[in-house]
Amino acid sequence: MSLQESPSPRELAAVRQRRARRWAGRPAGFWLAVALLFLTGILYGLSYSLTAVSIAGGIPFTSFVLLMGMGGAAAALLLSLGQGRPPPLSRAHVSSYAIAGISGYGVPYLTVGYVSGEGVPAGIISMLVVLSPILTYAGAVAFRLEPIRWIRVLGFAAGLVGVALLVVPETSLPSRALVPWILLALLLPIGYTTTSLATALLRPPATDSLHFAFGFFFFGSLPMLVAVAATDGWWWFEGPMDSADWALITVVFVQCLGIYLFVELIRFLGPVFFSTVNFLVALAGIGWGYLFFGETHSHWVWLALLCLMLGVFFIILRPRARPEKEEAEPG
Repeated sequence: MSLQESPSPRELAAVRQRRARRWAGRPAGFWLAVALLFLTGILYGLSYSLTAVSIAGGIPFTSFVLLMGMGGAAAALLLSLGQGRPPPLSRAHVSSYAIAGISGYGVPYLTVGYVSGEGVPAGIISMLVVLSPILTYAGAVAFRLEPIRWIRVLGFAAGLVGVALLVVPETSLPSRALVPWILLALLLPIGYTTTSLATALLRPPATDSLHFAFGFFFFGSLPMLVAVAATDGWWWFEGPMDSADWALITVVFVQCLGIYLFVELIRFLGPVFFSTVNFLVALAGIGWGYLFFGETHSHWVWLALLCLMLGVFFIILRPRARPEKEEAEPG
């Protein structure tokens, strides 16, 4: 009697994804997934204000990113070990963790920490996340992963107009000195775009949400050791806890839950539907910025946000399938 071969990790992931999509296809499952989508947007929007609180409180931005990442990795690792499932560490897994972690965590949050210290409002930082699907489409066309569709080209153009409305008008920002830091902050959506394109091009091995969260944060944080040493930014909790310390501790849990929901919701809702979370991140980030710092924005910023959202709408808009022409009946 021949032994039945056990399914590969990728086959198991495909089975889990089909089950998740069927569950999300039910009304209760769909609305629960949508509620979690809103929670994800609120959490990621919150993370930019928490970052600003920590940096303003005196935590060096390099140490902040290092400790936030290592804290998230430790939480995911403990949960994995508690389930008796240590993260896989094959060469393929480590490579995928490192690429996703550096481009999707290390570079973006190093940028967020730095520009927050230079005074860029948290609400505007969250707005720039909306550029991610727009730039991802441009990269997908460049790598011939997607065809050129004019409605999406219009979306890309709307995204460029949105960025221009942020930096060109004299009265768009609280200070013209913020313009170079806004442009530097574009590394945030560029990093997220790199993660998306690398995933599509390299097809990393299948892994579950906790394992991905561990690898994402751990390997994304390792280069921060070099950055901390280069800037002499070593820092640890000292003395009585203040708002900056609590913001760092809070953002660790926010990030860990956020990346877990990110992986799970893509499985349940698919990448196109999930990309609408960018709208929620921007609006939540603006709201948190107002609550934490009293941030208000000019009409140019609101017009820029509208253009960015229109750009994402055009990017995720799927062309209608053309109905097949009915054959003419002989007369």
